[in-house]
Amino acid sequence: MSDAGFDAHVDRCRASGARDEHRDELHLAWRGGCGEPDAVRELDTMITSEAEAAARRVDRSPAFVDEVRQALRVRLLVGDEGRVRIHDYVGRGPLRGWIGVAALRVALNLKRATGPVSAEILTELVDDADPEMKHLKTLYRAEFKDALTATLRALPERQRALLRLSYVDGVSMVQLGRLYDVHETTAARWVKAAAAAVAEDARRRLTERLSLSPSSLDSVARMVLSNLDASISRLLRG
Repeated sequence: MSDAGFDAHVDRCRASGARDEHRDELHLAWRGGCGEPDAVRELDTMITSEAEAAARRVDRSPAFVDEVRQALRVRLLVGDEGRVRIHDYVGRGPLRGWIGVAALRVALNLKRATGPVSAEILTELVDDADPEMKHLKTLYRAEFKDALTATLRALPERQRALLRLSYVDGVSMVQLGRLYDVHETTAARWVKAAAAAVAEDARRRLTERLSLSPSSLDSVARMVLSNLDASISRLLRG
């Protein structure tokens, strides 16, 4: 493991808002991502604990809890095209809290693969798990709502209809495909592209409206993504 590599990593993290009190946790995450056995074992303990806690908030069945635990470990510690996601931890807050947020996202994604998760539950879980997100949403609640409302109004009608059918009415990708006479993978790609367009335009509108530091802008971008599904559902339902 290269000390120079870690020092460069710390410099990048500081540019994204890392705090000095989390340097040891940054080091642990760095070592684990590099495959150091002692660090991997320590991270495994955290991952197991946080995965089980997050999974049980979504679905308490043992099979689901085990699925979340395995999926989270693969997501954070197994490299994907040279990238190890545990290195995405930048030290803005405690490592255990960051792993907990990742665990909750994995649990929600796995649960949504079998059926819709209500917007209210999604918002509550994400807010509880990530204090930074909760603070940002409180601080910029009105601005975020205005930006997202304007974005949805400006969205082409077909994209808005796709999002309403998917996020509000709970129409499956198979059903959407039949409705538009396309394969379900095409329908899924359309919905994903529409949501991505909403996220990007909402982020752009917030960036133009708010005067923020680069690290704060990064946090606002994360806020947009973390709250996107629930916000789209709530605004389109209204």
